Amino acid sequence: MTRGLSLLFFLSAALVAAEWDWTLPQGFPKPPVPADNPMTAAKVELGRHLFYDKRMSVNGKQSCATCHRQELAFTDGRSRAEGTTGQLHPRSSMSLVNIAYASALTWAHPSLTSLEEQALVPMLGENPTELGLRGIEDTFLRMVRSDPTYRRLLSAAFPGEEATLGNVTKALATFERSIVSMRSPYDRYRWGGDLNAISDAAKRGEVLFSSGERGGCFQCHGGWNFSSVRIAGGRTCAI
Repeated sequence: MTRGLSLLFFLSAALVAAEWDWTLPQGFPKPPVPADNPMTAAKVELGRHLFYDKRMSVNGKQSCATCHRQELAFTDGRSRAEGTTGQLHPRSSMSLVNIAYASALTWAHPSLTSLEEQALVPMLGENPTELGLRGIEDTFLRMVRSDPTYRRLLSAAFPGEEATLGNVTKALATFERSIVSMRSPYDRYRWGGDLNAISDAAKRGEVLFSSGERGGCFQCHGGWNFSSVRIAGGRTCAI
């Protein structure tokens, strides 16, 4: 028994210490990561479980993944997002792909730049209601603390700590930062040097996309992530 516990502690410590492998193209920069929330495989795994857990909503009907579906590039495919209580939102759910590189995180509040802080908005926000945890945060945290899987994941991600809103949001933010897509056919063509990764028609489309005379798409969808947009005051903001 003692030997088994020692092995579990060793594996947990190894997960905490392991540097996250971004699997980026050679020479491509790693996303910025807060000094107080470094990337670890253990935190990514904890954040992944939280992200898909419908118990994070007031009525057990929705999780983060409900509005950020992987098969839809981590959006919900709707023109207006719908919260767990059925309330419609004024906007659609934004994609989380490559969110780690974004300098701002929402259309409504471009000054919001921390994924850790942003995670509290869907959890606790009331206008509109998303997950609806305002006022029942302790109930949710008690569930996390009592769940055997979460106890194991928390021990690996945050040794010696119990579940708090702080480490829950850190884990969610860490998982979201891991959603990096740099291996698409276009990425392999543009950054990987694979000239056959996209079709000739797609190559012609890229020329039109970047043309100021005919396409001009790049003016609203610029940069390597096609996400640089013009917002109030003429300021450019990548989201």
